[in-house]
Amino acid sequence: MGWSPGGLAIVETLDRALGELGEEWVLREILASLSDVSALRLGVGDDAVELRGAEEIVVAGDMLVESTDVPLGMTHRQIGMKAVTAVVSDFAAKGAEPQYFFVELGLPASMKGREFRDLWGGILSASKMYGGVVVGGDTNEAKEIVVGVVAIGRAINPIPRKGARPGDILAVTGLFGKTYAGLHAAFSGNRDPKWRPLLDAVYEPRARLREGIELARAGLATSSIDSSDGLEACLRELSEMSGVGFIVERLPLDPLAEEYVCVHGLDLYEAVLRGGEEYELVLTVPSSRLEEAARLLEGLGCSLIPVGKAVEDRIVMIKSGNSEMELRGRGWRHFKGRPR
Repeated sequence: MGWSPGGLAIVETLDRALGELGEEWVLREILASLSDVSALRLGVGDDAVELRGAEEIVVAGDMLVESTDVPLGMTHRQIGMKAVTAVVSDFAAKGAEPQYFFVELGLPASMKGREFRDLWGGILSASKMYGGVVVGGDTNEAKEIVVGVVAIGRAINPIPRKGARPGDILAVTGLFGKTYAGLHAAFSGNRDPKWRPLLDAVYEPRARLREGIELARAGLATSSIDSSDGLEACLRELSEMSGVGFIVERLPLDPLAEEYVCVHGLDLYEAVLRGGEEYELVLTVPSSRLEEAARLLEGLGCSLIPVGKAVEDRIVMIKSGNSEMELRGRGWRHFKGRPR
């Protein structure tokens, strides 16, 4: 089989750095991949985009920075998918459906065309997976990869952070600790197949979008937040916004993560409370509707795991047998790093 001149030219182009290819090449790559959207009067390639027909508009944004958000071993495609997943997780917590994505790219001049195509392919793939389309954005040169994503969509009955009431059941949509253990494995170069699910949780996270949307439609959650900053930070935030406290009676620690943490002498509380980037939902449900909510999520292939309850006193407390521990930290915070 011979090489076609056109195919050879494409390979050579993709091996060149963006500093050589120029912004025009990047823009052509992006514009060629975007779909025309009939709901837009000012379409793809215009200076701005007008949205029509949306009665209740929901907007959220998130930013991924290579040096702080990209672990060792993550591919460019996975970087693109994670950038979209992060903002979609915020939509999931509100029970909102993303429709349009705006993507702001900061790209180093040394980046290869092939690497850019993989990054952009991940962004497009994740956008489609979550039911939206990329309709605009901007590009600029940067010292490292920076991906900012703004999502616009709709919500019929959005779930606030401030709706929890004393007596509500505190619940989560999955187990925690996988990303904490997975990050340790990634940075220590541990590629034992046994720990692969932990690495997958880091490299290929998924937002609980369908679960959040269905909970909102059914009016089953009184408050909700996504766990990207860690479980402890979520509990503090829900407590402050709702004016309630929480008693945590069960720590939702993943068994494989627990095994990894114990084998490597790590801190179990750090793993379950402060790992971050699990992209699970942390929510409150009226006790009278807990079974209904559990059945709804079970139908979506997801477990609703009760872990505690909301109380009047504005404290966040872990109770285990006769021991108690008040949580005062705030989980992950940019510019401050991990809590101490």
